[in-house]
Amino acid sequence: MKLQKNKKIIPFLKSLPLIICVTFIILFLVSGNDITVQTVLNYTPEAPFAAALVILLFYALKSVSFVFPIAVLQIATGHLFQTPIALLINFLGRAITLSIPYWVGRCSGSDLINSLQKKYPKLKEICDKQGQHPIFISFLLRTFIFLPGDAVSLYLGAIQIPFTYYLTGGILGTTLGVICSTVLGSHITSIYLF
Repeated sequence: MKLQKNKKIIPFLKSLPLIICVTFIILFLVSGNDITVQTVLNYTPEAPFAAALVILLFYALKSVSFVFPIAVLQIATGHLFQTPIALLINFLGRAITLSIPYWVGRCSGSDLINSLQKKYPKLKEICDKQGQHPIFISFLLRTFIFLPGDAVSLYLGAIQIPFTYYLTGGILGTTLGVICSTVLGSHITSIYLF
């Protein structure tokens, strides 16, 4: 009897991270709020350390909501902090947004692989061709933005690419975008444009 109970619980536990992600997406869509630079700034405290923590929390929320625009966070951070500090915060935030979906995918396993392969057949094709080069595949899928980043993270976690290779390639592949958005944020004079 206990064995049968465990067989029902294990699939549920594997799909729990994905259920949480879908719940966050639905709550965001139902709220009807637009996420803009001004919205981020409205929720950010004035104290620099507290502001950095709130920005990193926003990055964590972004990682479980496919619809939250990451450039908004990067621009807001560039606007709030001096460029070197803003870059550090944005790269830490980028590491968070890469890590959470990766571990969700890793916990969700083969069921997630099958559904993502059906939805994004190119993802499987690219990974099969570059399977021997995990840093390169992670870099490539971040550099060419033709697949949703969160889906890429979920998939690479589910196929169990080693985390350090995945994170290294992911950070390298997003470096240009992080730098450009941060510098843009440091030079904007009116946040209402974003």
